[in-house]
Amino acid sequence: MSPPPSVSAPTIDADRAELAGGFGHDLVTLTDMQFRLVEQQLIAAGLDETTLLGFNRLRLGVAEQAAALSELIDEGERQQEALDELRTLLRNAPLPVLRIDAHLALQHSNEAARRFLGESFERNGGAALRRALTRAQIVRLMAALTQADEPETGEIVVPLMFRTDAGQQCGAQASVLRARKPHPDSPNAWWLMLQPEQVPGAADADLMRLLFDAFPDPVSVTNTEGRITLANRAYLRQTGRAEAEVIGRMPKEFLPLIEALHATQLDTRVRATQTAVTFEQTRRRLPEEVMMATEGVIGANWQRHQTEKRPLFDVSGQLIGVVTQSHDVTEELRARELAEMVFDQSTEAIVLTDPDLRILRANAAFEQIAGFAHAQLAGRMIEGLVATAGPSDPTGTSRTLRTELRERGSWRGEVAVRSSEGETIICWSRITRLADSAGRMLGHVAMFADLTPLRQAQADNLRLANYDLLTGLPNRNMLAERIDAWIRLAGGSGRVFAVLFIDLDQFKAVNDTLGHETGDLLLSAVAQRLRIGEGTDHFIARIGGDEFVLLLGDAGAAEALAHAQALLEALAAPIDLPGLHQYRPAATVGIACFGAHGDSRDVLLRNADLAMYAGKIQRHRVMVYEPEMGIEAARELDLRNALAGAVERGEMVLHFQPLFGLGDRVPRGCEALIRWNRPGRGLISPGEFLPVAQRAGLMPALDRWVFSEALATMCRWRKSGLVGLDWLMSINQTAADLAAPDWADVLMGCHGCGCGCAGLQIELTEEQLADRVPGAVAALERLRAQGLRLAIDDFGTGYSSLAYLARLPVSMLKIDAHFVRGIEADHNARLIVEAITGLAKRFGYATLAEGIETEAEAAVLAEIGCDMGQGFLMAPPLSRQAFEARFLRSGL
Repeated sequence: MSPPPSVSAPTIDADRAELAGGFGHDLVTLTDMQFRLVEQQLIAAGLDETTLLGFNRLRLGVAEQAAALSELIDEGERQQEALDELRTLLRNAPLPVLRIDAHLALQHSNEAARRFLGESFERNGGAALRRALTRAQIVRLMAALTQADEPETGEIVVPLMFRTDAGQQCGAQASVLRARKPHPDSPNAWWLMLQPEQVPGAADADLMRLLFDAFPDPVSVTNTEGRITLANRAYLRQTGRAEAEVIGRMPKEFLPLIEALHATQLDTRVRATQTAVTFEQTRRRLPEEVMMATEGVIGANWQRHQTEKRPLFDVSGQLIGVVTQSHDVTEELRARELAEMVFDQSTEAIVLTDPDLRILRANAAFEQIAGFAHAQLAGRMIEGLVATAGPSDPTGTSRTLRTELRERGSWRGEVAVRSSEGETIICWSRITRLADSAGRMLGHVAMFADLTPLRQAQADNLRLANYDLLTGLPNRNMLAERIDAWIRLAGGSGRVFAVLFIDLDQFKAVNDTLGHETGDLLLSAVAQRLRIGEGTDHFIARIGGDEFVLLLGDAGAAEALAHAQALLEALAAPIDLPGLHQYRPAATVGIACFGAHGDSRDVLLRNADLAMYAGKIQRHRVMVYEPEMGIEAARELDLRNALAGAVERGEMVLHFQPLFGLGDRVPRGCEALIRWNRPGRGLISPGEFLPVAQRAGLMPALDRWVFSEALATMCRWRKSGLVGLDWLMSINQTAADLAAPDWADVLMGCHGCGCGCAGLQIELTEEQLADRVPGAVAALERLRAQGLRLAIDDFGTGYSSLAYLARLPVSMLKIDAHFVRGIEADHNARLIVEAITGLAKRFGYATLAEGIETEAEAAVLAEIGCDMGQGFLMAPPLSRQAFEARFLRSGL
């Protein structure tokens, strides 16, 4: 490496001299001069080129840093100059400027602030603002500081009222700005720039006073003590006082005492609640006012004023008094009262609404139609009470009403008004839009004319044609229409439905015994129970008497059967009717299904009817139609037609079976049994024709014939000496017939022979007694005094016999043949017969065993203690002639 060039001593000395006097150079130049001096010294020291290269790199980096530092120094000098200018501007600004912290402590204020608030304001330091502001203003200012901290919040202006050193109040609008932090950890600070409020000049005050006095309504102002501080000319004229008599005085000093007390109380209330009060008051007119009032007007000496008292606040929000303003509303109220009279006393229903059809007012006529009071109507939409009833909109209120009102300004048509009681009143309505002179819509007026009488007459005609008047159910006509409609629907969709024919059991007995009124009540109660489940797929109708038809949609035989059983269970709930306590209605139901049992209305109804009759015959509560029922129905129809005149034609005869003592086998009486000697058919047994007669309603005639014929036969036997007074003539009767009101009288009139009822015995089965037919017990009690006896037939097969032993005039218990057959070998049957016999002896009743066919049966019954017997062992039922020849002394 070659040696560095030599540097002469004079050169180094020159550089040192320049550096020593280089304070006039910039920082970059000085740094470069220092590095040159060092470089010269290093070269003089003989350093190699590599070391000098590194030194030059260091020299370049330091030069760059020196340049940057020089720029920072220049920028700092410029910022200091700007800050000095800002301070001068802030100090000389014409508006008061304050700098405060989060505790409202004063950090800085300019000259204008000191002039505005006083010299001592700045000396108060941390308590400056808290002493100058009220508590409410401090809260308001703190809220503004918090709001100023939120991001993107612009200038916030807060009205403030400051107390100065002299104790005066100075108002200002304070603009709140967040101050910039010199360091992130520095506490928050805010700038307040105040805009003092201008005090109105004398000219402004005169103008305000002129306007105040020119105001037509009386206006006055009271301070917090209640003294009048301001009153306009209208107020002075109203009170009849001069300004000097009012200003600075309490109301009681120049007003009537009652009026002054009322005004003072209301002022106190307004100051306490800081809310306005509005009221009406009546005052006597001054004499000159009376002269100006209309002559002949009632109440012309009096005025009605609407008065408002409202609180008065200063700019800082402090309450400083109460402003009272009165307005003469006498003529307005008179005109309003006249309009109210016309509105309220109109015979046509009128409703006033707002533009959205919300009810504002309704007169008495509409309230009577709707059944709502004004308080219940106000605020409701008229469409909530009124539904259009025209053919264009049969389902309810449509937008056509609103559309026509908007496009044409009026609407008219039929509407249905829904009343408070849920009723619908049909009205003819006219709704017209109301507008002011400028064309602005104010609302609507709706008028209604009641069409209820006309619609009621139409509905009555429709009801008479399609509904049963007693039960309210659809009648046969409407049923026919509904079945045809269901058939058409089922034919197109493949759906099925069932027809249920319902017939009440023993309704005729209730109707005949207790009268048609009770019968009607029973039918109405049954109809209500049958309505359960009524809907789209459930239609119930009454087709006459005690017959009902139920249409059950989407139901086959199984579903209809289950529904019928549930319906009968619901129907059998106890009911109380006049003369009937805890009566349980019962019915028989016949079912026919569309498709399976017929595809026309007549066929379905006929087959359901046949199924019901089959249920009556077989004692089944519910029966589904079967083809065999048609054959049985035809046979029954033939029997029914032949039975209708059998008594008149003399086709009925009596056969007699002896009742004998089990101990001596001596006949002690007989049972008269009816037989039908049908021409061309011979004798027909009772079991074949009596059920048909009962369903056909022919039993009363047969029972009376049996009673009359048996009684006449016994009278002939007694007169001929064939039987004695102790001879027993037993006949079967129907409990439902006994319940007829005239049954006892008719039977007592049957024995014209004068034999009376002595020896006559009525037989009733337990099943008949269990049905609790009303009136039967009373009839038996009446005839008991005439010597009539009562036997309970088939005893032991029923389920409520014990309940009647103590109530009925029973004389004999007839033990059913079911317990007699084979009694010598059947231990259980013997126990039952022993129990019945023992029970009868306890009650003092005689016992008779039916169906005795063997000597062994008779011996066991005699051993048990049974009194009498009846059966083929002694004799089968015989004709009168045969019975007389065999068991009586001689024939007639």
